[in-house]
Amino acid sequence: MRTPITLLRGQIEGVADGIFIPDEAMFASLADDLHRLQRLAGDLSSLSRSEEAAFDLHRKLTDVATLARATAERLRPQYDDQTVALAVDAGTPVSASCDPDRITQILVNLLGNALAACDPHGHVALSVHTEASPGHVIVRVTDDGIGIVEHDLERIFHRFERLEHPGRPAAAGGSGIGLTIARGIARAHGGDITAESAGLGKGATFTLRLPQEPAPEGGMPQDPADSIDPSALERR
Repeated sequence: MRTPITLLRGQIEGVADGIFIPDEAMFASLADDLHRLQRLAGDLSSLSRSEEAAFDLHRKLTDVATLARATAERLRPQYDDQTVALAVDAGTPVSASCDPDRITQILVNLLGNALAACDPHGHVALSVHTEASPGHVIVRVTDDGIGIVEHDLERIFHRFERLEHPGRPAAAGGSGIGLTIARGIARAHGGDITAESAGLGKGATFTLRLPQEPAPEGGMPQDPADSIDPSALERR
C-alpha cells in the first residue's frame, strides 16, 4: 500500500506548495489512487477473514447454474474486448445452500484469471454440474492459456503470489490474494478450490466444489500451508 500512499502525499503536497495545478487531470489521478487504496483495504480485510476462517455467510438455497450464467454474461463484454471465447455449460438447475454473493465473488475471480491467462482468440469454458456422491456442486473453469507448472499448482493459492511468465507482462492492478480469498470462501462453505494444468502453454482448470447441504461444523479447516508467508512470486 506504500505506493499509492506515497503518490497521494506527493500530489497533495505539490498542490499545497503550488507546484502542481489542481486541474481535472490532477483530481482524476488522486481519485484513481484513492480507489486503489480502497480496493486494497477491502482485499486485505477479506484476506484476514479468510485466514481466520471468519467469513460471515448468508446462506440460502441458490441455483448455482443460474448464478454462473449471470456472472458469465456480466463478464462477457471483457471477453469480447479481448477476443476470447467464453462457453458456458450450465443449463441444468443445480441447487446448493450457499451465500450467492460470496460464490459470485469466486466465479468473478476464476473467470477473470482465466481471461488474463489467455491470448487473443483463446477459449475459456465454464461448466456446472452435480456430483451424486457425496452430494456436491462442481463448477469448473478451463482455459487454453499460459498454464501452470506442477510445483506452482498449490502455491498459487498462497497470499501475494503472482507468477511471472517470460515474455508476458504481469496483470496490472492485481493484489495477488484473489485465489487465497476465493479458496477461503469455498472452505467456509465446507468446499474447496483446486487447480490442474498439464504445464506451461497447456492451459489450466480450476474446480470449485460446494456441498449441496451445509457442513455440520461450518466448513473445512484451512490448509496450514495457506498461512505461510511465501517468497514474493509474481502471479496472475
